[in-house]
Amino acid sequence: LRKVDDNIILRMNSTNTASADECLALFRVLQTAYARREHDISYCVSVLDERLAQSPKSFSLQSQRDWIDSEKSVEDIVRKRSLDVFRSRCKYFDFPGDIEDFIQRK
Repeated sequence: LRKVDDNIILRMNSTNTASADECLALFRVLQTAYARREHDISYCVSVLDERLAQSPKSFSLQSQRDWIDSEKSVEDIVRKRSLDVFRSRCKYFDFPGDIEDFIQRK
């Protein structure tokens, strides 16, 4: 799921970072990957919460829920790292308002 982030430096090296269009295209790839992972994590949380409501004392389910919570923290770290690399290379790229909202999400 994090292949785009894992390869961000390689992708930035092959992107014309002086081009706002190329930076925007790369950012849209990142944005799509983030949205997909966020959706997947939210889905897992909702499924586990439903199951925990039915079996609140299930250690296995609670362990899985804790693991998903840690994945949300990892996701925030990975996103920050990738966006820091993106911003350092696409210095002159002006983020549209909707993208700024997306970046600032918590």
